Amino acid sequence: MKRTTRREFIKKLITATGGAIGIAAIGSDFLVPSSAYAQDIKFPEANCGEKSTAQQKILITYASQFGTTGEIAKAMGEAMCQEGAIIETKWIQNVIDLQSYDAVVIGSAIHYDGWMSEAEEFVKTNQNILSKVPVAYFFSCLTLSKQNEKARRKAQTYADKIANLVPKVKPVLVGQFAGVLDYGKMSFLTRTFAKGIMKIMQVKEGDYRNWNAIQTWAKDVHYELSARRA
Repeated sequence: MKRTTRREFIKKLITATGGAIGIAAIGSDFLVPSSAYAQDIKFPEANCGEKSTAQQKILITYASQFGTTGEIAKAMGEAMCQEGAIIETKWIQNVIDLQSYDAVVIGSAIHYDGWMSEAEEFVKTNQNILSKVPVAYFFSCLTLSKQNEKARRKAQTYADKIANLVPKVKPVLVGQFAGVLDYGKMSFLTRTFAKGIMKIMQVKEGDYRNWNAIQTWAKDVHYELSARRA
């Protein structure tokens, strides 16, 4: 008899318990009912940096379900501002035009082995512009809550898939960051569903983000984007 993997078991569980009401990512790499979000989820936006024609203007935009990736994006923006850039950090649904930016950083929570659909669609829709300016990608996932080789290999498969999402757009770097498991941001139905899956995945509630790693990556990205400025 063929052995059922943990991921296959989770798929079957979703089909049996949540399929009728729809499924979506939880800010990392498992699925929860999309009709059961908590209230008052905030998607951070911010501007920073002194305006000057000599400085690079960079957009950091992100897709997120529970705000985790948005907080990462905001921290990146603050780190890049310290390096002398002009930064606008925006939730991806609020980005209207890319013409005024010298570079773009795009991030998303992982939605079942890839970016959330909003981020993927953003790159596909804007690929003509994004192919002409320096671009970097990043993602957050609960896979990286575990610091072992298996988790790193899995996260690398996400990175490879995202990097090749649109061949015309070639990111200079793809950042990989651990996310957050916060049941307090979920409704009762979502929380109940998520706890069952997280027990199977052996992930405990907590904030797994490494802020030093995030800030260091942001500074590295700023250097790479600046070096490629037209």
